[in-house]
Amino acid sequence: MRTTALRTALLVTALLQISVPPAAHAAPKVRSLSILGNTAFSAREILEWISIRPDNEVLPDILRHAAETIRDRYTAAGFLACNVAPSMLDLSEDSSFTTIVFEIDEGARSVIGNILWVGNSTFPSPALSAESRLSPGDPFQRSSLEQALEMVLKRYESVGYPFASCTLVRLDERSEGKEHFVDVTIRVEEGQLMTIDEVRVEGNTSTKSDVVVREARLTPGELFDLEKAQKFRSRLQRLGIFAEVSDPQLFLRKETGGLLVRVREGNTNTFDGVLGYIPGTVTGEDGHITGLVSVSMRNLFGTGRKMSFRWQREDRFSQELGFRYLEPWIFGLPANLGGGFFQRQQDTSYVRRAIDLKGDFLFSEEISFGLLFSSASVIPSSDFLRQRVFRSSAITFGSEVDFDTRNEPVSPTEGLHARADYQYGRKKVTVPPQFSSLVKERSDLQRITIDLEYYVGVFTRQVIALSWHGREIQGGFVEESEMFRVGGASTLRGYRENQFLGSQVFWSNLEYRLLIAPRSFVYAFFDAGYYRRPGDDLRGIAKAESVPYGYGIGVQLETGLGIAGISFALGKGDSFSNGKIHFRLINDF
Repeated sequence: MRTTALRTALLVTALLQISVPPAAHAAPKVRSLSILGNTAFSAREILEWISIRPDNEVLPDILRHAAETIRDRYTAAGFLACNVAPSMLDLSEDSSFTTIVFEIDEGARSVIGNILWVGNSTFPSPALSAESRLSPGDPFQRSSLEQALEMVLKRYESVGYPFASCTLVRLDERSEGKEHFVDVTIRVEEGQLMTIDEVRVEGNTSTKSDVVVREARLTPGELFDLEKAQKFRSRLQRLGIFAEVSDPQLFLRKETGGLLVRVREGNTNTFDGVLGYIPGTVTGEDGHITGLVSVSMRNLFGTGRKMSFRWQREDRFSQELGFRYLEPWIFGLPANLGGGFFQRQQDTSYVRRAIDLKGDFLFSEEISFGLLFSSASVIPSSDFLRQRVFRSSAITFGSEVDFDTRNEPVSPTEGLHARADYQYGRKKVTVPPQFSSLVKERSDLQRITIDLEYYVGVFTRQVIALSWHGREIQGGFVEESEMFRVGGASTLRGYRENQFLGSQVFWSNLEYRLLIAPRSFVYAFFDAGYYRRPGDDLRGIAKAESVPYGYGIGVQLETGLGIAGISFALGKGDSFSNGKIHFRLINDF
């Protein structure tokens, strides 16, 4: 009986030992980490490569992965013989904390030995080594090798081999004394030599295909050049007549190749206007119309020709009238010829009329050079007592340089646009007899214009736009009709249109834009300016100069009728009730 009870107790005890295993020990946590044997990289750099941090649990897989990561980084830097040995030291009494040590044997840093190119026939091996900028003795780094292969491929693409490929096929390690060399073997597959014999356009509905094709600036049979194909897209975007332009795609047709570009037409013909009626201020006085009317055709008959008409009336007696026309690609060359007519009636004092001609030669996608000619005449009021200027005429000649890297002409998000021109001419004045001893009938004129715009993206859909503009006219006898006017929507916001007049003017515009569409955005701005008007002893006008500034908010919107901007601005010393609303039509012409 007692024997049976004992056997039963032993059996139960054995079953319990089998069914209830001992408690598993938790993985130790990291107390600290240590790096030994490193010289090429600091311990701080190495610890940033791995994900192990103090108080993390240490599992064998995590430790092994950290060691592999360190070795991979060393290998990429040229230490091919590097070895990393991880270990856990100084376990606490309860095995809950440990110190991790990575002992690194860096070995000798490898350098490039012999470079062998195979499969190349278009370029000799020394030329490919020079193009890749690889030389025996350079530190061996995989990232440098990858960049070298990319440079070689770009070279092949520039001479008509768009399907060329470069492959790193062998790395042979050898040691000579304390130095460790890696002999590199690179296979080149040049692919088919491609020429461009055709440029195809898809998506154009009103623009003639010839207008698009000529912007490629290719001659039939020309070797394919990837960089030139990419510039083709940039040139089409800067025409300002397409809403979208795709990257040109290479296509094959039997033994020849071609480029295919897809476009989407934009809105190039616009009519915009703002008219107002101001009633008379005294009994019996008639009211008058003020406003602005602008008609723009930036792709006339689908040919890329441009024409615009503009009329603006500021008050009862002052108004402007302008017309411009541009003929692109004269005689099939990358050269444009344009001209215009401008007339300003300044209250009841005078009328100024001017015609100008401008020829531009497009050296590249970014740089153009222009020649300028203008002829202007000023007709004063017949009322001698009201004459603020004399009757005069002037002819000027000049030149212009334009540099443009903007990614888009109407609403750029990056790039620089710089333009400068200089004009020199002669002015003839019809001087009343009583002033003949005070005013010369003939005098020289010099006119300088500088514009600089810079655009940079700062965050997603946010752009900073900064611009500087300067104007100056010099001469023996400069009158009001020849001076520059500043103020209003396109120059210095917060002031009336053309409020300031000077022989020297400067203004700058700073805008912070938040894009809501490719050509639409809201923005805050700050404008600052300067003008200087010389004194006129003959008419008793004192010298004047000032530094006005304005600030506010605005919006630019692309609509079915065109691109328009509206802003609310405050000038220097203005209260909110004195703020000005500016309306601007965007016409890149």
